[in-house]
Amino acid sequence: MAVELVQAIFKQAKLTFDIQVYPWPRAYHMALTQKDTLIFSIAKSLERKDDFIWISKLYSLKPNITKLKSSSDIKITSPQNITSYNIAVSRGDYGESYLKSIGFREGSNLHLTINHSNLWRLLYSNRVDAIFTNQVSAKSEIKEAGFDVNKAVIEYEIEDIASDVYLAANKYTDIVIITQLQVSFQEIKNNGVYQKITEKWQKKFSLD
Repeated sequence: MAVELVQAIFKQAKLTFDIQVYPWPRAYHMALTQKDTLIFSIAKSLERKDDFIWISKLYSLKPNITKLKSSSDIKITSPQNITSYNIAVSRGDYGESYLKSIGFREGSNLHLTINHSNLWRLLYSNRVDAIFTNQVSAKSEIKEAGFDVNKAVIEYEIEDIASDVYLAANKYTDIVIITQLQVSFQEIKNNGVYQKITEKWQKKFSLD
């Protein structure tokens, strides 16, 4: 969904662009240090808010803990309960900070990887109990990793850290380009393109 939204924003602005996919730590560093570099989808945390120009909110993320349906013994009813299990999350993801804040320790019950496919391999090979993920990316990541989506299920939704994610830019990006993109985003919301894209993708996200 994010890629299609960003493509629509640039198309509306009549600007050329090149989307490249990198491991999150590398993508973050590039956007932080390279002029005229944009990044998505990125949460606007307190630690990051002054590091980028925040162009537009793309959508809201609802994080969750996803397990295999066969793991019927895994029961999570509260954030405190999560620490009883081995959880994997993408390194540098805001989920890493959250899990560490509630008592997870790397090398103990927290497993970090920079590659989304490796994340799901850990789950589907039963090397971890569950994954910290969200309702937007889980299904497509599982498919891209070559696993059966129907074998995964959301065990627990983490309501207290639901967050908005953005298209953001390096702080030294040309302000004219920033303005064009911000205007373009508002235009695709006004003309119905944004709603059409988000509604289409919402139908594809469910793990049920």
